[in-house]
Amino acid sequence: MKVHLIRSEGFPVEDFNNVVNLLKLQRGPIEFVPSVPIVLPEAEQELTYETFSDFTKKDSNVSFSKISSFAADDFPLTQPVWTWPQLFKVCTDFRLKNRIPIEDHVILLTEKANDKNWFGCVDASMRNYFVHTADWDLYFENNADARFPIAYEITVWLMRSLMYNNQQEIMDHVHRSPRGCVMDFCEDKKQIVLKMRTADICPSCTAHISKRDLKKSFLKQFFATLDGIRENVLFRQRSVLLMEPSKLEIRGYRKDIFLTELGDLQVNLNPKEKSLFLLYLNHTEGIKRSHLVDHITELRSYYAMISSSSSNEQINENILRLVDVTEGNMDQVFSRIRNKFRTGIPDLWTNYAIQSIGETHKIVLNRELVTYKD
Repeated sequence: MKVHLIRSEGFPVEDFNNVVNLLKLQRGPIEFVPSVPIVLPEAEQELTYETFSDFTKKDSNVSFSKISSFAADDFPLTQPVWTWPQLFKVCTDFRLKNRIPIEDHVILLTEKANDKNWFGCVDASMRNYFVHTADWDLYFENNADARFPIAYEITVWLMRSLMYNNQQEIMDHVHRSPRGCVMDFCEDKKQIVLKMRTADICPSCTAHISKRDLKKSFLKQFFATLDGIRENVLFRQRSVLLMEPSKLEIRGYRKDIFLTELGDLQVNLNPKEKSLFLLYLNHTEGIKRSHLVDHITELRSYYAMISSSSSNEQINENILRLVDVTEGNMDQVFSRIRNKFRTGIPDLWTNYAIQSIGETHKIVLNRELVTYKD
């Protein structure tokens, strides 16, 4: 079963790739296939939300025949919204253009608001979907790693498409009162927090799945993905409370950086940032700014390995500029590394960033948490 994941241009590629990585953690018959960004048409409507409470309510009267934060004084709020037919048409156009087989699934990940204010939905074919990628910080108290709810919505909509024959059947079986089940409707969108913390299936839905006689291989992958999401959400919450960082893994010849206990979160550093990070990771005692030039050979070896540049002259020029304390390039790279870790893990970033401790810069992370995988 192939699931093609497409994204609108406003959903950052780094976030998109991290969602794909999270979904691919669990092996099984469902293959997730990422694709190129899609340009959405202009919005057909605008909606005005009088209060924040209105903004966090789904439209439950449906017939089937930007991560941003808002304060009370932001309302009334008017914003463009895309209709469901518009969003589903993006999926059908993608199918036609790329000759996607009818049995494959296509899911649009988009930051664009939809006119029913839902987290996601499936069309009448039960093969085309959209999932909203923005505003998750509103429901998880500004401490959301959006990968988890996005991956959760992708998983549960795929499950529903196999559990039921059509859209109306899905709506006939949703739970209006939350149970912590994948079939909770969450008319008050803040109820999604309970659903994700349990990542469970209630007894009545379990009985329904048994009657459908779904393939066990699909169910195993679904349940493993839901369990993994729940465990990662709980690990993140507890690690913040206990201030325990995740294990860090360096992979492959490009030395990509992953936080394995945070849903395999990839921290995307460019070649210069990654080279400097690897250098400091290899020197637990730290390195003084003025002594960085003494490590130029090691730094150059990292950069030559990671960079796409084939010119030795260009490699040497970039490294010499980096270690020149009068140039200012070093401070800029330090700052970018800090910002990228702070963005990905706002509560634990200080364990991984290169920080100034007296006259020395170092990474304080316990090196027992670091592994290298070729």
